[in-house]
Amino acid sequence: MIIRQLKNAIAGSTVQRCPECDAEIGFESINMKEGVAACNSCRKLFKLSELNWSHRSREEILAKNPLGCSVAPWGQSLILNVSNRSIPTFLGLLFACLFWNGIVSVFVSIAVAGLWANIVGPIPEWLPVPGGVQEGKPVMNDVPMPLGMTLFLCLFLVPFVAIGTGILAGAIMALFGRVKVVIDQVDSYVSSGVGFLSWKQRFDATNIQAVRFYNSRGDAESAGKTSIQLIGDRTIEFGSMLPEDRRQWLAVNLQEIFSGGSNSGNGRLSRDYPIPSWLDARR
Repeated sequence: MIIRQLKNAIAGSTVQRCPECDAEIGFESINMKEGVAACNSCRKLFKLSELNWSHRSREEILAKNPLGCSVAPWGQSLILNVSNRSIPTFLGLLFACLFWNGIVSVFVSIAVAGLWANIVGPIPEWLPVPGGVQEGKPVMNDVPMPLGMTLFLCLFLVPFVAIGTGILAGAIMALFGRVKVVIDQVDSYVSSGVGFLSWKQRFDATNIQAVRFYNSRGDAESAGKTSIQLIGDRTIEFGSMLPEDRRQWLAVNLQEIFSGGSNSGNGRLSRDYPIPSWLDARR
């Protein structure tokens, strides 16, 4: 991913920005061999994976909230909500889910029928089982399935069922998923998921040192995973499934909240709504 983006940068179609001051970083300031880039504006050195790979400045990103994004105060807390909804992604994952699970379900039905026949009792001849039924058992390789073959098939299918479940979960996330960031003096966390089926990552908001875009390294042919990192006592990584514009919006808002607008020089967020006193005092 990074190599491809750097090739595009030579052609002038991609802009790399400093994660600290948001200044543009020219290709001549990027050391591919060492995997680092230097910002001539703030005089700092960064890993290539930390650069803001976006042609839009922070000010431009903050100018308008993408659909499904909101940020609001709640007492002495701040809550940022971002929807994962992406219809094209959902349709693509739904097609993959139906195709994959449709094939796997054939073998799962045979395995279930084999367990029933070997543990509970004979299967009726009229029951539609792929491959047919002989002697009250499903047929595999033209012979009734014994218990050993049935157990082997069950174990063999575990990774295939897991993949199908993962694709289904991805499709549900693409339609109903949400990333919620709660910034609170006592209990701050990032919640990713659907409703009560959400994974929470807690962090100490008073110890956040930086907010970074993160690009996992990929080769020239395959794209890496782009996510957001909250860097403090420990690093919290999230947002890889968000559409690009919403991921950028969330990252830039978090950068502004924890830097007080000092990086971009506009302090826009502090004028739009009240910043909690405890958070304002730490900046």
